[in-house]
Amino acid sequence: MSKSLNAALIAELSNELEDVDSCVVVGTSAMNVAEVSEFRTKLRGQAFRMRVVKNSLAKLAFERVGMAGLEAVLDGPSAVIHGGEGCLAISKIVAEAKRTAKDKLQIHGGFNEGDVVDAQGIDALSKVPGRKELLAMCMGGFFGPVSNMAQNLDNLFTEMHGLLEALVESNGGAE
Repeated sequence: MSKSLNAALIAELSNELEDVDSCVVVGTSAMNVAEVSEFRTKLRGQAFRMRVVKNSLAKLAFERVGMAGLEAVLDGPSAVIHGGEGCLAISKIVAEAKRTAKDKLQIHGGFNEGDVVDAQGIDALSKVPGRKELLAMCMGGFFGPVSNMAQNLDNLFTEMHGLLEALVESNGGAE
């Protein structure tokens, strides 16, 4: 490729990654076209973008945007996935795609909030509860005790009502 074309590709990837704090690098060379298309569709559905890059150009773009060290995970044909809700959400989609594609998708590593993460780190991130799950857990923690207290009070009032009715009946129905 010509130097001007390479410079344009580096600039374009740098612009995409400039405001991104995390990304995941994968290899899709073992996947067929239909599998890659399906994977891209899943990514687009959650506001992610996947760009297949030449490793030498990706290395320069990573250095330009401050993702130093990420070039170490570039191994063979690579694609960079970024966008959406960040590395945690990307790792969940990538791990699911790896399972459904029968390990044809290779996870090389990624970059998460200033740190380079290897393939095992991405796999570990995929098992962490996401934002929605954590919010649900917090809401359950907040409202669980209140719900239990309301249920206990309801049971208490129901029992008291039953006792008062029994007392009225034992007095001959006079109030």
